[in-house]
This record gives sequence, C-alpha cells and structure tokens, in this order.
Amino acid sequence: MRMPILAVTVALLSACTSVRYDTPEAQQQIRQDLKLTEILDSSRMNWCVHPYGSAPGCKPEKGVGILTPDGLVMAHVVDNHYVAARTLKSGDVLCSTVPGGGAADDIFFTFTQNEAYMLGPLKADRDEINTRFKARLFDYLHSNGQRSFTGKDINFQRPTGKKVKQTTVLRTGLAASVVTEEVDVLEIYSPCSTTR
Repeated sequence: MRMPILAVTVALLSACTSVRYDTPEAQQQIRQDLKLTEILDSSRMNWCVHPYGSAPGCKPEKGVGILTPDGLVMAHVVDNHYVAARTLKSGDVLCSTVPGGGAADDIFFTFTQNEAYMLGPLKADRDEINTRFKARLFDYLHSNGQRSFTGKDINFQRPTGKKVKQTTVLRTGLAASVVTEEVDVLEIYSPCSTTR
C-alpha cells in the first residue's frame, strides 16, 4: 500500500502549477465566478477521486480548494475563470485516513458513500502541504463527529482476487537478472464500514 501512496504523493507534489487564490482580487473573482457569498478559507489544492473498486494511483487534478460554510469547493482555473469541479460536504464524509492527524504535513483521504477523495492542500509559493488550511478543512469535514484514522497502518486497498505478472530487472554490477512473479491486483475500498 505504501508504494501507491508514495507514487500519489510524488505526483501530487510535482503536478502543481501556480494558481493565485490569495489576493483580494482573486478572492473577489472566486466569489463572482462560483457565485459564493462567503469564503472561510482557500488554498492551492490537488485532489483525486477514486470510485470504490478502482485501482490505486491517479493523476491529481489541480486547482484551488475553497472552504465555504456549505462545503469544500474544488475548482479549476479555465481561461482565467474559476470553474467548480466538485463539492465535498461534511455530511458526505463517512470517515477519513489522516496519517499523523489533521495538522500533519501530508495528504489525506476522505471516504464517502461511493468514492474516496485524496486531498492535498498546498502552500501558495511552494509544493508543500498547507497545514493551516488542512487543519481547518479537517475540522470542517469532521464537524459531524466522523471517525478519523491517524495511523499509517490503516488500509483502504485490498486484493481483488486477480493476479498479474510483474517483471523486475535486477542489476548487480554488469550482470542483470530478470525476476517475474504474480502479484495481487489491488482496488480502493472504504475502511469506514469495516472499523465501526
């Protein structure tokens, strides 16, 4: 499980672009483009949506996360306009996995009825987790008392029962050997129902 999460983290941090959201002008444009009356907070953000049963890993969507009293609006910037892609409400969240807790410097996953969300709020000026926004987002998404798992050992990937052949080339000095083995095909599932 750690390798797909590591791959997502690397992709998350390398898939970022400079999206302005933190100036008064940008905040006004966000309100206007998305027809919002109140913005509690905002952050540059990457996210992935995993329908249950899908394979781990993704190419993160990138844009802005806007926290409002009604939910987290995930928006893209298209032709200099903010366009809402998804909204995640506290009432939709069943549980989450947050390695290290809500204020930790890492991405986190929330689980709804049908899909998992990888959420990665980023600082405006560098590809690091925006822990201030993450803590506020965490509090909002868990405002109905949802359970959050903070250990790195919580698993939300499981074998499908199918196997695929995986070939690895091992190099030692000038020699190389090829190892082929069967490995499990994994899928994303919700840990919420299995841990209540």
